[in-house]
Amino acid sequence: MTTLRDDVQMGSQSLEEENAFAPSTPGDNDLGDQLILKQIPKDEEFRVQADAFLFWTDNAAHASAGEIDDVFYGWRVAAGWQPRIANKLFGDVSVSQDWYLYDKLDALNFENFEATAGLIYIEPKLANVLFFAQYQYGHLTHEFEDLLNTHALRAGAQKLFLINRKNSIHTVLMGDWDIDSDVAELKRHEYIADVGYRYRLTRKVQLSLSYRYTFFDYQQIDRQDHYQSLGFGISYTPWQWLELYASASYAFNHSNVPVFEYEAVNTGLGFGLRAKF
Repeated sequence: MTTLRDDVQMGSQSLEEENAFAPSTPGDNDLGDQLILKQIPKDEEFRVQADAFLFWTDNAAHASAGEIDDVFYGWRVAAGWQPRIANKLFGDVSVSQDWYLYDKLDALNFENFEATAGLIYIEPKLANVLFFAQYQYGHLTHEFEDLLNTHALRAGAQKLFLINRKNSIHTVLMGDWDIDSDVAELKRHEYIADVGYRYRLTRKVQLSLSYRYTFFDYQQIDRQDHYQSLGFGISYTPWQWLELYASASYAFNHSNVPVFEYEAVNTGLGFGLRAKF
């Protein structure tokens, strides 16, 4: 999902979301809630991150029958740059590399490289809806042997609803259109709707619920898939540069080609390191 750096998002967030309230005191009935204001930080255009994770799944190969459970683990490194071009217009350039390794089914091991370049625009007249458009290059490998190269265009809109300082909801609608793929059978267009709920339990712990629907329309073969996933997560951020997280998800795919229908449960944990400057 496309995101905008925190210091920019502050412009569309409420005071309650970005500032802390003073601890309650017996004088609150006379004084009311006391908001502690804080200085808005400078722009932080660059970001780098590294993640490591370990998950269990009950259907590693996404098979319609004869499911095999497995443990998979991996890591990810990424870097991004979001320069401000105009008042509400930003550039967005990123690169990432992922590694996935399976315990039993090592034939499923893969590496994924992704590079994107695009624009992000915030429209204040539409309640700060975030619009984005980007070019995406993907390179999928198995033990660094080529599997798939794709070029795609992605565009959509994202909206964050701040209910109060503890509760928020985000929604995303987007399309992802393959413009070239060196494996014709895998060339497809994707149409995605995503909604998530976040509850800030404390300043360092938050809970999340999510739902995603994706329609896959394959271009070279007669195949259409309807993929849905439900997820739950909890994250702990003891410091700004470290996040510990655990999650569980249930996904199911319905297809007009029965062999591609499957269900899968994933659960696991991980940690991430973040830096921004």
